[in-house]
Amino acid sequence: MPPLVLWAWDRDDDLGFIDVRDTAVAYLAATVILRGKSVFVTPRHHPLAPPKGTRLVAATLAALRETRPGEFLQIDFEATSSQRAFFLKAVAALRQRLPDAVLSATALTSWCLDERWTQSLAVDEVVPMLFRLGPDRRRIREYFADGGDFRSANCRTSIGVATDELPAAIPFGRRIYAFSPRRWNAETYATLRERMRQWSDASRLY
Repeated sequence: MPPLVLWAWDRDDDLGFIDVRDTAVAYLAATVILRGKSVFVTPRHHPLAPPKGTRLVAATLAALRETRPGEFLQIDFEATSSQRAFFLKAVAALRQRLPDAVLSATALTSWCLDERWTQSLAVDEVVPMLFRLGPDRRRIREYFADGGDFRSANCRTSIGVATDELPAAIPFGRRIYAFSPRRWNAETYATLRERMRQWSDASRLY
């Protein structure tokens, strides 16, 4: 996977400006809603039109009927404490069903900073989302500015950021997943890439 992945939610984003050599797109493929014993699957509403040659990541739980060998799938499920056992079992079942797929899971930052249960997820990477941090925002950002890192090993390969609150520092050597609260455009993309260069330059100082 490239070093930068743009999250494309269910919007009509025009991604024609991205550089496919170092940027991939993780798109919302479907939403799964569980109510009791019923399962409701809502497919993506808006078309996705990235440039030719873009590496794609399908973001879903287990809703896709068919996958290609080696496909990259990302799971986005903000499990409460009471839902974690289910989440672990669901991901394990997905791994059994798709043994050749590369599986990724997003995570709240606290899961990777203060807890270790994400180590039990049957995925290839966990992506802690370093945004919308709530009351602990200042403490967490200072922790990373001082060279801190996540506890869980599988949380140390990638990190999620938001374009409207880019942190001053992130741990070294991470693939960046980026969320934009507004439609992606060339200016936002350029600002993000410049900040990535700053993170890389700062890492060389240590």
